[in-house]
Amino acid sequence: MNHLQNKPLLITTESGKVLLLNLNTRQFDILFQHPQGESVFGVTNRGNDVFLCGATFIAGGCLSEAHLTNVRMGYTFSAPFRGQLRQIVRWMWTKIGAHERVIPHDKPGFHQMNLYGDHLYVAATTWNEIWIVDLEFKVQRRILLQPHIWDYFHANNVFCDGRHFYVCLNRYAGRPGYGGYAKFDLDWNEIERRALGWESHAFSVIDGHMLHLSCFSWRSWGHPAHPKQAGLMMDGNFVWLYDPTQYFCKDFSMDDEHVVIVGGLATSRDKRSAAAGVLFILNRRFEQLTQEVIPGLGGFNGCRFLGTDYSKGLASIDRHSPGQQSP
Repeated sequence: MNHLQNKPLLITTESGKVLLLNLNTRQFDILFQHPQGESVFGVTNRGNDVFLCGATFIAGGCLSEAHLTNVRMGYTFSAPFRGQLRQIVRWMWTKIGAHERVIPHDKPGFHQMNLYGDHLYVAATTWNEIWIVDLEFKVQRRILLQPHIWDYFHANNVFCDGRHFYVCLNRYAGRPGYGGYAKFDLDWNEIERRALGWESHAFSVIDGHMLHLSCFSWRSWGHPAHPKQAGLMMDGNFVWLYDPTQYFCKDFSMDDEHVVIVGGLATSRDKRSAAAGVLFILNRRFEQLTQEVIPGLGGFNGCRFLGTDYSKGLASIDRHSPGQQSP
């Protein structure tokens, strides 16, 4: 595995950690631990500046000798109610069809994010929105996915190829089953919406091909059309499969030589922070080279090569950040 030397990979975990993993040795450093153990989902970087997010926070720091220093925590939202009261309020507004009133009574539920230009593009999953956030963690714009209903699409990530934005729709029709994407121009006018695969995660467009993780969980057991398979899908066809009874994969990274897919043991949500993480390493022909199960860290939620990573879109965009023409 010497061909993997000097390929550092950032990984986020259900137990609130950010790891820097050496793919050759499988040794890792813990760069960050959330003070309350809140799960970390998204991670992106520009040089040594690293940005991350979880259900209620966005944070950033500087990577220095396998440590994240000068960490800034931006708690952008805290729910006005907790526990059962919050559930009652959500139920009440839902019952009368006032869906937009439901949304502020829950956390944004940030999932994956990418850095384009001088802004972070974050999937605010629970709020059914995409947030454009500056590097001081101030929200500059919120893109409302229609219909604007609480956690309707379970939006997973936002990807930009320089000409269009793509939003990964885990639940294309608002319920578990078909996945897909919504496509927007750089002014965030929607121009296409399409079903693609199942329970979609980590949608991207690479070399003109649409790639995403097509998943299978207990939520889709009753769907008669589901192929009961999971893996990496390209243009609607599986190019690599894993066993969904053992694992659930959430993100992948790709450079010129390898594809790394991360996830965790298939388990209930309340046990994910104690579950083992798993990573699969493939070549660019999507042939599996190796698999590694790493216990004690929680399931893996997100990943990113510190160098080239085609699965995350453009590293930068000249002149301005897309989508910022009209704040």
